[in-house]
Amino acid sequence: MKIYGMRWVGSRTSNYDEMRDFVANKLGLTMGLDQENAVVFDFPDGSAFEVFKPTDNEHSFFDHPVPGIIVDDVRAARAELEEKGVEFIGEVHDGVDTSWGTAWSHFTAPDGHTYVLISRPAMHPGKTAREFDELRICLKVDDIDEAVKVYRDGLGLPVVDDWTHPGGQRGVLFGVAPAAIELFDKDQWDLVDDSELGERTGTDHALRVELADTDAVEALATKLEKLGVGRDGALTRTPWEQNCLRMSTSEGEQLTLFTLPAEERVVREHARSLLPY
Repeated sequence: MKIYGMRWVGSRTSNYDEMRDFVANKLGLTMGLDQENAVVFDFPDGSAFEVFKPTDNEHSFFDHPVPGIIVDDVRAARAELEEKGVEFIGEVHDGVDTSWGTAWSHFTAPDGHTYVLISRPAMHPGKTAREFDELRICLKVDDIDEAVKVYRDGLGLPVVDDWTHPGGQRGVLFGVAPAAIELFDKDQWDLVDDSELGERTGTDHALRVELADTDAVEALATKLEKLGVGRDGALTRTPWEQNCLRMSTSEGEQLTLFTLPAEERVVREHARSLLPY
């Protein structure tokens, strides 16, 4: 049984309208699913808070918030826990198109409270099954200490491993989430160069960092400059309404800070919320 964490909380309440208003307008969470007997609110990390109406009889067996534990396979996880004496409530439920999870099953823990196992497909928003646990992009650098400053102190990425072999060879691994891979054909690459910089750099790879707005772009650019990252030009607005600032590390790595237009940002945030972790 592989557990990814607690990523769902459900609450059944007789004060449904007040609770819905509280989560939406006071906590400020985004509504993800509006169902007949419940509403699901999304957290930025892809977690969810689901509020059930008192008319939702399928969840009448609990009257307290229920945490959801995300697992690969609900049925396999349930069978494993049942062998260890855990008592489950009812059968495994399979989701439909409008369900947050694909399957779930409730159980009672020793504290007397109800918990639920939930599975979500390990798919990206394009609905293609991911065949790996982690993708690593490797960059060769001449001065690893200087590079670490940019990624750790500048971009704020956490170091999850830092090793040195007996022969002195060193590597550093950063945790990056969320992330995406973007492929351009040659014409698209040239178009991006022309639009963002006004000239073609001749490079064949780049790092692009999405930020909320131009103030955030300027703040990060100023921070990176103090770590030796130079500006290649001014903040530019592309024909596709992105605001982009080209920068280069001392190693010559291209780093583009950019913002998305409002509608596209909403689409990307929703896509990221569908990722399993």
